[in-house]
Amino acid sequence: MASPEPSDDPPVLRGVPSDLTHTSGSVSHLRRYVSLRGPNARMWMAAAYLSGALTVGFLVVVGSLLWNLLRQDYTVGSVTLWSAAALTMAFVGPGSNIVLLRGLPQRITRQGISADSDGVIVLQERKWWFPGEGTFIGWNEIRRVREDHTGDRRRTYFIEFVLDTYRTDEELPTWAESAESLGLTSVEAPTQFYVQVPRDHKEKILRMIERTAPLPSVVERSPLSLD
Repeated sequence: MASPEPSDDPPVLRGVPSDLTHTSGSVSHLRRYVSLRGPNARMWMAAAYLSGALTVGFLVVVGSLLWNLLRQDYTVGSVTLWSAAALTMAFVGPGSNIVLLRGLPQRITRQGISADSDGVIVLQERKWWFPGEGTFIGWNEIRRVREDHTGDRRRTYFIEFVLDTYRTDEELPTWAESAESLGLTSVEAPTQFYVQVPRDHKEKILRMIERTAPLPSVVERSPLSLD
């Protein structure tokens, strides 16, 4: 049986989630990067230091309690007071460490949007036990990039990506949001997702993509971009 004639149309490349260890086989030029690590990272670091200090305090309280019990130099009132202090500090010290240690690497890792001659990468880099999350988007996949927001008085800003290729939820970072979850207008496209950005970073990202994309018109401007 004769084999089918090969198609003259180039195959559509489909972006895949980056494991942050793969290096591109091509030489990519015009690499630019905008960091999205904001004040929340500093808040998490401060909370981690505070939690560590409370954990040391908890150990001091427990050690003092055990020392007095072993020496039998105590009263019922003092034991009750030291025990209550130990239980309280166990909750705010070692207890909070469990939550902080689980989420800290993801909150303080390097994260942002980069663009070069190959395409755009939206990523959170690997740090400690956080494996990292990200996705590479080739320029031929991108239909448009633009700014959007939620709220009127207190706005939260987003960069919208509309793609001509399909991506599943597993192929996008967990922090990529959909139009439905944000209450924004969805479009007829295989993939549409949003990345939250600080107000003073939104224009930097749009300019970076305009200056790097083969066709700057991939960035759609609106009056909101001038706010």
